[in-house]
Amino acid sequence: MKMFTPVLVAFAFALSAHAWTTTQDAADRLGASKVKEVSFEKNSDKLSDAQKAEIRTAIQEAAQKGKIDEVKVLAWSDKEYPTENGKQTKEEVGLAKNRIKYLKSFLKEELKVKNIDTHNMAERPNTLEKMFNTSDAKVKNTTEASGAAPTAGNTGLFDLKAQASKGVVMVFLKR
Repeated sequence: MKMFTPVLVAFAFALSAHAWTTTQDAADRLGASKVKEVSFEKNSDKLSDAQKAEIRTAIQEAAQKGKIDEVKVLAWSDKEYPTENGKQTKEEVGLAKNRIKYLKSFLKEELKVKNIDTHNMAERPNTLEKMFNTSDAKVKNTTEASGAAPTAGNTGLFDLKAQASKGVVMVFLKR
C-alpha cells in the first residue's frame, strides 16, 4: 500500500497537468509568449476576482518581456468544441460570445490592452474561413490539432482534457 499511494498521486498529477500542456502546446504553436486558462461557472460569463488577478498577472509578466502586440481570447460555451459536422445551439454560441465580450472588456478597460483578437470556440470555422485560412480558422485548427479543443467524446480519461466552460488568453509580443 505504501508504494501504491505515491504512484497514484503521481498518476493523478500527470493527468491533471495534461489539459494545461495541450493549451500550452497550442499557444506555443501559435507563437504566444504567455497563456492563461480560466474556468467559468456553468451558464455564467463572469470571472472571480482571483481569476481576473491571474489574467492580470499573465499580462503584466508578458509586458515585462516586451511590448504586447496582440492578445487572443478563446472562449467555450458549456459544451465541448463542436465536431466536424456538429453544431451548438444558439444559446451555447451566445454564452461563448458573452464570455468573449466579458474577457475583452476586462482586457481593454482594466488592463488597457489595445489589440484583441477573439475566437468563439462554440463554432467551427466555415468553408470560406478554411479556404482562406483566416486567423479564426488557424487558431481553431491549431487548438484542435494540439488537443486543446477536444470534441465531445474525445476529452480523455476522466474528462481531464475537457475545455467546456473555459476561456483562454494568449499574449503575443512584438517581434
